[in-house]
Amino acid sequence: MNAYNWNNTFPDMPKSFKNKVNETLSSLPEKKENDEMENIKLYKRGSIRKKIIVILAATMVIGTTVFAAGKIQSINSSSSTIPTYTTIPTVKQVNNDFKFNPKLVDKFDNGYTFADGYTVNNKGIDDKGNSVKKTKSLNFKYTKGNDKLNLSMENGMFEERSNKETVFDTCNGIDLYYSSSVYKFVPANYKLTDQDKQDKLSDKYVFSYGSDKVKISQVQYLDWMQGGIHYSLLAMNSHISKDELVKMAPQIIRTK
Repeated sequence: MNAYNWNNTFPDMPKSFKNKVNETLSSLPEKKENDEMENIKLYKRGSIRKKIIVILAATMVIGTTVFAAGKIQSINSSSSTIPTYTTIPTVKQVNNDFKFNPKLVDKFDNGYTFADGYTVNNKGIDDKGNSVKKTKSLNFKYTKGNDKLNLSMENGMFEERSNKETVFDTCNGIDLYYSSSVYKFVPANYKLTDQDKQDKLSDKYVFSYGSDKVKISQVQYLDWMQGGIHYSLLAMNSHISKDELVKMAPQIIRTK
């Protein structure tokens, strides 16, 4: 598989949205039916576990942003193809592995059920290629028939929230942020047609280069902070509606 160039994949989108798409793609298991995997490069660490890594010219560039650890130019996320959890873990298990206590849901009221969970290692890279910040997040995959979505949980946010993000809704006094985007993956040598240029100007599609074929993907993203933990739901090419996705948050928020 070819390394994927994430340059300008999500211009003007909230950084948390961009990072979470990157992280989610990194945690997908290696399956031929996952077209997104065409854009992910595989490598081995040691002799036992195959890993998935997104690198620039492989990593997604998010633009220079000032964090406490320094200036981050790109985010590098990687995850094993072997699930960390094959059944819903307990809060104690997660605390032992990740050092935080998230609210966990085995099955949502709308039918999405826990399938497996992956550890995702995130690394912030500066413009000189140095690692300036590292975090570890947990990505749960839920399925409903052939439909899939991801719930990510991490201790705090990797980056500051952009002032471009606006509150979409609230639940129990917690602000919910919603974003969506349609983007078009194209080969590295792809030449934009006149129609493509119009679609780009009108923001119909966000164009991204590096795929081995043309592919259009719809992404919805919902995130919030609760008890110092950053939660995010991400649906890629899913049948779920915006309203239904937003209604899933209260079930997590109100879990004891």
